[in-house]
Order: sequence, then structure tokens, then C-alpha cells
Amino acid sequence: MVHTDSIQWLLEVDKKEIAYIVSVFEGYDNLAVVRTVDPARSIIELIISPDYLEDTRQLVDALSKEIYIRKVENSSS
Repeated sequence: MVHTDSIQWLLEVDKKEIAYIVSVFEGYDNLAVVRTVDPARSIIELIISPDYLEDTRQLVDALSKEIYIRKVENSSS
């Protein structure tokens, strides 16, 4: 059986920055998968491997110094 535990973060971002955020994460292979979950509210989800949690946290912290990113409480699981 494949172990597929992952961590999900919901982030509210500036809509015009979503493509930029996706491209940044694509530049870091396997760090996290980005998907848009609520385009109207500019909510994206990061699906993070536990092995890359700290690296992802550092990248989000760095991005938050240049663009608007706010972690949203995850209401589901």
C-alpha cells in the first residue's frame, strides 16, 4: 500500500498573483501541489508532503513578504 499522507493548507491570496504562486511552486519540484479551490474568494490549496513541510513554510513566509498571502482555517479535515 502506498502511503499518501499529505498536509493541506488553504491560503487566501491576491487573485492576480495565483499564476505567479503556481509558477514559483512548480520551480521547486515536489515541494507542494497548488490548486485553486475558490476562484471567487481567491482561495488556493497547497497539498504538501510531510517531508517538505518546513521548506514549504519557509517559501510561503518568503512569498508573504512580497505578496498578499493569508492562511485560512481549514474547515474540512
